[in-house]
Amino acid sequence: MANAFCFACLGRPLLLGKGQEPVAVKTRKALAILGYLSRMGAMSAQREALADLLWSGSDHHKAMQSLRQALRQLKTAEEEAGIDVVISSPGHIQLDQVLFSSDLIKMKELLERGNASDFEEAKELWRGDFLSGFEDIDPDFSDWLTVERERVRSEVTSAAFRHLNQISVEDGGQQVEAGGRFLLKIDPAFESAHRVLIRLYLKLGQRDRAEEQLRACEREMRLHLDAEPEEETRALLSEEHVDDFSSSVFMRMGDVGSVRGGLSNSEEVVGLPEISIVSSSLGKQGPNDAVHLREEIVSGLSSFRSFDLYESEYFGAENVPKATLVNGNDLGSYLLRFRHDEKFNKIVVQFEDRSNGQIVFNEIVDLNMWNGISPVASQIVSRINMHSIGKLRNPANTAVFARWCQADALMWDFTPKSDERALRILDEIERQNSSFSMIYSGRASIIMKRALHFPLLDDQLSDGMNNLLSLAERSIMLDPWQAVNQRIYGWTLILSNMPEEAKRAFQNAGRLSSADPANLMSVAEGLAFSGDVKEAIATAERAFALAAFIPRVFYEYLANIFFAAEDYESAITHIERGSGVGVSGLTTRVAALLCAGRKDEALQTLHRYSEHRHSFLSSSPDITSDPENWRKKINFFQANKARQDFDKGAALVQRFLFSGSGSV
Repeated sequence: MANAFCFACLGRPLLLGKGQEPVAVKTRKALAILGYLSRMGAMSAQREALADLLWSGSDHHKAMQSLRQALRQLKTAEEEAGIDVVISSPGHIQLDQVLFSSDLIKMKELLERGNASDFEEAKELWRGDFLSGFEDIDPDFSDWLTVERERVRSEVTSAAFRHLNQISVEDGGQQVEAGGRFLLKIDPAFESAHRVLIRLYLKLGQRDRAEEQLRACEREMRLHLDAEPEEETRALLSEEHVDDFSSSVFMRMGDVGSVRGGLSNSEEVVGLPEISIVSSSLGKQGPNDAVHLREEIVSGLSSFRSFDLYESEYFGAENVPKATLVNGNDLGSYLLRFRHDEKFNKIVVQFEDRSNGQIVFNEIVDLNMWNGISPVASQIVSRINMHSIGKLRNPANTAVFARWCQADALMWDFTPKSDERALRILDEIERQNSSFSMIYSGRASIIMKRALHFPLLDDQLSDGMNNLLSLAERSIMLDPWQAVNQRIYGWTLILSNMPEEAKRAFQNAGRLSSADPANLMSVAEGLAFSGDVKEAIATAERAFALAAFIPRVFYEYLANIFFAAEDYESAITHIERGSGVGVSGLTTRVAALLCAGRKDEALQTLHRYSEHRHSFLSSSPDITSDPENWRKKINFFQANKARQDFDKGAALVQRFLFSGSGSV
């Protein structure tokens, strides 16, 4: 690629220029910028996100200054190579997708074709994990890199396996063998890859080679995993299985990881709604604002990880998705069109339902009426998400992802009855798809909600709190790229008194879905409980700026954030606008009133709550036997001052609810 930058990110990273001649870059952080951008949607990221990720220990001003220095180093390298690949704007950094390439991009192109020679070339390209040697440049970057490496491995192995589902020997088995050897280059102990080769050799009549491959599998698994092959692998060589080559014998999707949307399934891939993206009269040469808006919207949709997205540019002009009806996808098939109106300098965004031809909305965007591109992009993403996910909340749709959407909607109701219905759906999903990660984060969410909002209800999950961390950890192990999984993991770490680890989990959740106001608001509250009040307020401000509608529960989150900031008057104002769903909101209100010197109002608030107290106590008197435990459990604040201040209110609520007849 003589006229492009090629970034070698598998193994030891190196920036290359024209003619493949190496170009020196002074610092690893400058190179890390390229690696990070290469994995982002549209190869674009906000300047602030890059600064926070690579200089997390510095204050904001110094981090932004360091980012500018790193960009200058890249610009020097570009000048030496004679190519402009890094595009800078006041708010964003982007790579030119025409000029930029990498060994990972090249590998994925090879795997898309999947011929024997392609697998051989891909094998040569794999020289180690993504950005090897960059683990120590910053703790936050290290956290991102750990997740991204697993994501790269999952993408690569899934792409390879798409060509190996059927064992073909028409070419003498060259393609399948090359594919299996490629997978074993990535992971010598990958049992599913060994199965591919065993199955191939048996089909070729080469039993000796099949037996040798099984011994290699045993050797590598013992060495790397301290484990033995499964009986299914050994059974491939038994007489009764010689002619049985069903794909379930040698490969399960749970072994490979996710292919669609990161929602893996031990039996089949979990389907998602499909969105085809068409950018007529826009393309690469469109106005910067129009291109940027498209990229923000596509990036936002991608971050939800609730859609299969298809970019029309990959199909070629003659194969662009046509405006025809599409039947057969129970989860929905949509067309998202972008067009620039040159006469009026406006951007037209049209969203169509391909199952019935309906134009769901046609947004004519005049950026002069908006405070930047991000808010309009977020609201368009929210409209798309609300429409497509809203349709899946119909209980008549029994697809796995639709059932999850139904459970998720119930969990946002914040009522005990809805939680019970959600749990039943989660149990149903687990019976079908035990590797669906959000089953476990959903259960953990309900357990915590009961402890926080409905502590006096009969707890059907008696061991729930003991299993909470293990549930959250299981969801993360199955899919660390789901924002909800990271968020719930953060909350369980809060309950486990690990605020620093919790803060990282919340920050990961914020990065993974930065266009979702609901995600950002929950992240903001989690950061406040973790002790990072400044970042919590900034995150909450972003959530409010992006939201087209402010749910009442947002104000309850905001009340806790301002309580952590010791702004008790603001906390009182916001909690009064909150959802008022349970004891946690009452406790925040009482604690804020006490800290603001308004004790009489705190007592009046408790007296107004007396009718609720009677119904709570009559529903579950056994819980009242341990009021001290409730008082500790409801206090999420990790900073000592905030924890002590909140405990004042919790002590008063405890006396009112648990320690007498309702008097204080």
